[in-house]
Amino acid sequence: MHKPFGLAQRIFLGFALQLLLIVGIYSVAMMQSTEFMENVLVSEMLREELEMSVQELNSHEELQLPPSMKIFSNDPRLDPIPSNLARVPEGFSDFLTDESSFFYRLESGRYSYILVRDQYDFERSERIYDVVILICSLCVLAVGLFFAWWWVRRRVIKPVHDLSVQVRTIAATRTYQPLQGNFANDEVGELARICDNALKRFHEALSRERLFTADISHELRTPLTIIQTSAELLHMKGANVGEAKRNELLERILGSCQSLHDLLNIFLNLARNTSFEIQESDTVHDTLNSMVDYYHPYAKEKGLELIFEVKDTCPGFYSPVVIGTIAGNLIKNALLYTAQGYVKVTETATGFEVVDTGPGIDSENKDRIFSPHTRATDQQQGSGMGLSIVKRLCDRFGWKVELVSQRPQGACFRVELLTGKPVARVDQSC
Repeated sequence: MHKPFGLAQRIFLGFALQLLLIVGIYSVAMMQSTEFMENVLVSEMLREELEMSVQELNSHEELQLPPSMKIFSNDPRLDPIPSNLARVPEGFSDFLTDESSFFYRLESGRYSYILVRDQYDFERSERIYDVVILICSLCVLAVGLFFAWWWVRRRVIKPVHDLSVQVRTIAATRTYQPLQGNFANDEVGELARICDNALKRFHEALSRERLFTADISHELRTPLTIIQTSAELLHMKGANVGEAKRNELLERILGSCQSLHDLLNIFLNLARNTSFEIQESDTVHDTLNSMVDYYHPYAKEKGLELIFEVKDTCPGFYSPVVIGTIAGNLIKNALLYTAQGYVKVTETATGFEVVDTGPGIDSENKDRIFSPHTRATDQQQGSGMGLSIVKRLCDRFGWKVELVSQRPQGACFRVELLTGKPVARVDQSC
């Protein structure tokens, strides 16, 4: 199958055809104009020469003709007209016979006069002139084609080629990198800006998709575990389960289903960059208290003390799923990395803090601790998604989370809900 021409070849071919047409038309026009001017000038010269000769004859003067000219006539004073010239029309003629000549016929009274001039010199000069025109045309064509090829490759195709290489390279990577190179402020530059914006949005969408799958696998385990264990208890005990216990297990299943629904809503909106529509129904105190109660058995199993302290009251109502997800990840991380001592959750006037007596976080990990798939130490198992989820949820709602202490023994994470920052509508700013 024939390989199609590339963009450079198509542009060059179009320019070459156009240049060939222009050079061809110019060459033909030069030759035709030269032929026309030659005929006009020679015709005028022969006419004047023949009229002057007739006047000299009528004045009984001796004819003064150049060696290249001859006059034939039916005037008895001149050589008779040869038979091959008898049909020469009146006026100027250019007959190319064995001996190329110019002819001019003049009718004066009852006599016909034919002036013949050898045009060998003219023909030779004309051929030389035609060769010069042909050589110049070929040189112009060659130089034009060379310049066109150089210009097309260097000035037209090179920016497009560089752009395509960069776009192909960035599209194949897992992280976004801005396009390099100073593209001109033209159509290629506009295309580069469009591609750069599209690549950025493409990688952001891929990043959100990867984070969504990681978030889902990280956060849905708890409600799914509750649903599974509660359903297994109902199945195992059957009718032996009391009414109160049955209602408790059913409430746990329904509550976990609602949590699943809310978590899916949160992470889907994070992945799509759309606004949140969640119910704000609980205070910070109630949500923190329920999260401490939930993780208390796990802390007791590790021999740790899980403390809930109220330093001040944080006003307002918030989504228990969002606050619970943020606080739950901070508490779970603190319990995971703390071997002995305690984990303390403190409600403040602007939010809450989570403090532990674990190994702390070194300065090398402080700046990247909120990045996805990052763990403070390799000594514990985990996906490294907990703090990333906390950070993205806080950023999405205009809140603030920071590591305020990474002392050798323990870490302190502070969440400020009352920052006064408006919630950014990411879906409208893109």
